[in-house]
Amino acid sequence: MRTLLSGILPRVAAACALLCAAAAAAGAQTPRRASGFAEVNGTRLYYETAGRGLEVVLIHGGLVDSRLWDGQMGPLSKRFRVVRYDLRGYGRSAAAPEPFSHLEDLRALLDFLKIEKATVVGLSLGGIIAADFALEHPARVRRLVLVGPGLRGDKQQPPKDAAAAIEAMGRGAEAFADATMRRELYAAVRPGSAAHARLRRMLLENFNALSTLRPGFIRYPDPPTAERLGQIKAPTLVLVGERDGRNLLNIAETLATRIPAARLNTIEGSSHHPPVEKPKEFNRALLDFLEGGGPSYYRLD
Repeated sequence: MRTLLSGILPRVAAACALLCAAAAAAGAQTPRRASGFAEVNGTRLYYETAGRGLEVVLIHGGLVDSRLWDGQMGPLSKRFRVVRYDLRGYGRSAAAPEPFSHLEDLRALLDFLKIEKATVVGLSLGGIIAADFALEHPARVRRLVLVGPGLRGDKQQPPKDAAAAIEAMGRGAEAFADATMRRELYAAVRPGSAAHARLRRMLLENFNALSTLRPGFIRYPDPPTAERLGQIKAPTLVLVGERDGRNLLNIAETLATRIPAARLNTIEGSSHHPPVEKPKEFNRALLDFLEGGGPSYYRLD
């Protein structure tokens, strides 16, 4: 028996060692995930993080919340430490009864998460926040990605189809959601599709946050962004759906032309929310930018 055990035990020990090593390797490959609330800047911001490596911060638009990025957290977290959060007043973050600054909320969140420098990705309203943050805190922005962004200081007339959605606000969340999803912003979103259901749900559940979008409520720096685009130094990718609203397509062209180290990429078959409408194509374009290219990758003229 003693002889039998002496022959078996080393093999059992070796097998255990292999299993432990495999488990450790699997654990090292599994992106770390965490979520919580940051008590910062006089408010409470909900955030989620995943992965390891250089930081990428995702900022949603003014009609949705951080669930916009459901299709990006997994793919990005395989290579980066990804952060998404709900803007003040949206999703699970605290309401916003008084004027405030999205820029200061973002700075405070980065401090809370001990992030010195990050790639900042913003869609629509999030793009406004990201561009202004790159101007106000350039040392904290590694790269900049603006997705169907707005632009403070843009001189275009408001889109004609915005009036019906504004009028519908007075009739409640359902009426507003229906009117908004008939706008050009959602031209490529097919009724009955999963993307349509996701986007409409976020519209409904963030209806109360629309009050923060009234003129003068959100504090922004002066002068407006449109007058300072040449001062943005971070390598910049401007992404826009080919079927987005005409005003936003024009803004994308302006940004790509006037930001010195910028390039423009169009997502075919998408309107205003490429991360939801065309997640594979969007992720490919974003990862190519985050991982690729030296200085020659960007237009520097």
